[in-house]
Amino acid sequence: MKESVLVIGSGYRHFREYVLRGLAEDFEILLIGPAPLDWQLPYAAAHREADVQDEAAVFAAAADLAVTHRVAGVVTWEESLVTRAAEVAARLGVPAMPVEAARACRDKARQRERFQAAGVPSARFSLAGTEAEAVAAAESLGYPVVVKPRGRAASVGVRIVRTEAELRRTFSRVREVENPSIDDGLVLVEEFLTGPEIAVDSWVLDGRVEPFSIAAKRTDYPPYFEEVAHVVGRVLDPATEARVREVVTAANQALGTDRTVTHTELMLTADGPKVVEVNGRLGGDLIPRLAELAVPGLSVGRVLGAVATGRVPEPAGRPDRLVGIRFLYPTADLTFDEIELPAALAGEPWVHEVRTVSEPGTELRLPPRQFLGRAGYVIAAGAGIEEIDARLTKLAEAAAVRGEPLPA
Repeated sequence: MKESVLVIGSGYRHFREYVLRGLAEDFEILLIGPAPLDWQLPYAAAHREADVQDEAAVFAAAADLAVTHRVAGVVTWEESLVTRAAEVAARLGVPAMPVEAARACRDKARQRERFQAAGVPSARFSLAGTEAEAVAAAESLGYPVVVKPRGRAASVGVRIVRTEAELRRTFSRVREVENPSIDDGLVLVEEFLTGPEIAVDSWVLDGRVEPFSIAAKRTDYPPYFEEVAHVVGRVLDPATEARVREVVTAANQALGTDRTVTHTELMLTADGPKVVEVNGRLGGDLIPRLAELAVPGLSVGRVLGAVATGRVPEPAGRPDRLVGIRFLYPTADLTFDEIELPAALAGEPWVHEVRTVSEPGTELRLPPRQFLGRAGYVIAAGAGIEEIDARLTKLAEAAAVRGEPLPA
């Protein structure tokens, strides 16, 4: 008989269905999701419809499901629900991510403090509640600095600042996009780390941290850090990968993460890997799905279910190819209509998928007027990182995002 795993939230179908499908292969899924549930239903043995942002509603739904099912694990892959999932598990008496670890994963300032105390290499930082405090912090750290909200994901609102005047213009804008759960008005001002940026997804169980996916990240739209592409596979040389694994393990242990899959972002600086942040959930942007395509036998849903229920996942192989994703944006703000890609290019054997993710009629704006204003994406495979970068760039340049221009 399959063990029951309580899943809180399901995310967007295009970006998370593969996880739910994989999880359902080995586990009975008890799902709490927003009304109306639709595509999720074939995977769920039982479900309750609830506003997942409503604490009382989620607790009530979880308690109701627990009456008729023995919950063996509690998971979420939605950033805003990481702490809530941990709190639900604690109320049900189910071993899961510790609540304090979940809270640290949701607050980048708490992370920095724990990294500093444990000697985990990371950026120097300061918290600022006013422009004057931010200016003083930047002068102490040295320009340029990175100014960021503490509780957002996907680099939303994160900005590099090079001068005092720019910092003063930026401070209030960054504070305005903060996660509503963090209401003390403090903004994070950090040392600007330079070097290639990578992201590592790992399963964590009883202090053991095992990376299974390493992705090279590509950003654009400076001075912001909009994530526009990722490449997964053997993207690092063996020595660098070994050091990255050590730092990722140390970072997760410093936060006390457990019974989950985490997403750790790092910068490969001249002084070695330094942690940008640890997220207490699966990586976004289909990074774990790219890992499934690159690593023979890997099922991320099965991995997540195993650690959530206290079992060591079955070993996966090493990546046998590189797989990358590139998100498609309009060249200017518009009301989206369609994506056009030449059929000959879309039919290339190395093109795995071309997908639209925005509905026609959706307003898409470029940063900073909107973050993650994506029309769709392309996924491609390759043998080397230069090859796959070139292929993704070729696809993005050939794809035309059509629509009605919006007023400036």
